[in-house]
Amino acid sequence: MSLVKKAIEEHKAAIAARAASKAAAAVNTQVARDAFLSEFKARVEAGVRPLLDAFASDLVASRHDALVDDDLANPYKPYISVRFSPVAGVKLEDLASRESVFTLRAFAATRQVHHVSSYDQRSGEHGVTHEALGIESVNPSRVERGFEECLRAALKAWQA
Repeated sequence: MSLVKKAIEEHKAAIAARAASKAAAAVNTQVARDAFLSEFKARVEAGVRPLLDAFASDLVASRHDALVDDDLANPYKPYISVRFSPVAGVKLEDLASRESVFTLRAFAATRQVHHVSSYDQRSGEHGVTHEALGIESVNPSRVERGFEECLRAALKAWQA
């Protein structure tokens, strides 16, 4: 085999090997993302949804309108949240920017779970907290603590 032909063949082989490596990495990345999303959904269904449902029921029993919402089928950023009225006797649909929301949102690309509390959207106010954590943060004690902080901040922000 000539020197030229040998160099070209080796170059083509190196390009093919890099392409195969990139393809394998992409498959591994997708598998990891799928596993992350699957674990998020399992943790939500096993421990978080029952807790958020209980929070919503307790809020309603205390005359604060509330509901649990989710989009766990979203392939990139699934979430579950509890929306609630920080003002007793006022329906969510009547609140406009005064509703409060505690959300867990999974980000497949970064494999993080964002815990977001939004409790005061008035102009000039900064009633939002945000933490980007790992999948292990999707547990009842962490969610309970985050929701309690959101609830207390919302009640304080909107006290009569």
